[in-house]
Amino acid sequence: MIEHTFRQIFGSLPETVVRAPGRVNLIGEHTDYNDGFVLPAAIDRAISYAGRRRADRRVRVYSEDFKASVEF
Repeated sequence: MIEHTFRQIFGSLPETVVRAPGRVNLIGEHTDYNDGFVLPAAIDRAISYAGRRRADRRVRVYSEDFKASVEF
């Protein structure tokens, strides 16, 4: 799906596609490296990214959730 959207918006297939699953810390925030207890849990959310290089060093970002883009 993300590849299809990328092609529609940018005109070609992406070079890279990645997905990171969401998680929450039910107990313990920044305590694991202080010998404290933590309880992370996976959730039904994720973030996906598709991208490719541009020759002009411009960055163009499109958000499927917001249906908006920005370029810098």
